[in-house]
Amino acid sequence: MMNVFQSVEKAAARGAEGLRPAARAALVAALLKLRRPDGGFAGLDGRSDPYYALFAWLSLRALGAAYDRAALCAYMAAHRRAANRVDARCARLLLAAEGRGARASWLAPALAVLRGDARDTYGAFLLALAAGRVPRWLARLAWRRQQRLLAAGAAERLPTPRLAAALALAALAEEGAGDVAAVLATRRCAGGGFASAAGAPADLLATAVARFALALGSSPAAARIRADGRADDLSFVQACWLDDGLFGASPAARQGDAEHTFYGLLALGTCR
Repeated sequence: MMNVFQSVEKAAARGAEGLRPAARAALVAALLKLRRPDGGFAGLDGRSDPYYALFAWLSLRALGAAYDRAALCAYMAAHRRAANRVDARCARLLLAAEGRGARASWLAPALAVLRGDARDTYGAFLLALAAGRVPRWLARLAWRRQQRLLAAGAAERLPTPRLAAALALAALAEEGAGDVAAVLATRRCAGGGFASAAGAPADLLATAVARFALALGSSPAAARIRADGRADDLSFVQACWLDDGLFGASPAARQGDAEHTFYGLLALGTCR
């Protein structure tokens, strides 16, 4: 059974290890500036946000940096039953990884798949991420459902993160998904990076998740797609590191944030 959470963390850590010490220190300092008195980390509006706190935490862990674990866990504990399901899921994932809560059982995604709640490819992948290790039989069941959704040219119309999630799900199921990888290849931009949709400019999220998904499994086609554009993708990712010390959605972004900083580390890790 592949542990998706550990795979994501290892890739981001590789990205951090490839930075020079001074660059790592600057990135850590920029992330710590986002910390708020309540123990959370700021989102785009400057206020504490559980979603951005999760990505700040992931980034600091990848960088091997110290952080106030007690304060952060107390902040996230207050959101573990938030009405916003994304906030609640972020809080529970962090608390489980910090040993302050139980890791989600694979039974949760199993029931969701069987009920049809995880028809969304990205939703199914997030459930797998939260559960850690997922039995191969469950991944195969989820992948077969996704195959029906991806049939008849539907893959070409899906955003890149959805395609990447489908490819990762196929890797969990140990199934081939060359057709999905081929569609992902069409999202690579001439100057490096991947676009979220056909004809759109490259963005860091799409680049990070596409390269990470292509790195999973053992598909020769996926490995070739990832290797062919490595240098250009690396240049694009580096250009997304902005003057405020954080990574942004693209080189043209006005400001960086904790979410895209983690995507930057993840993308750099897939280029090593």
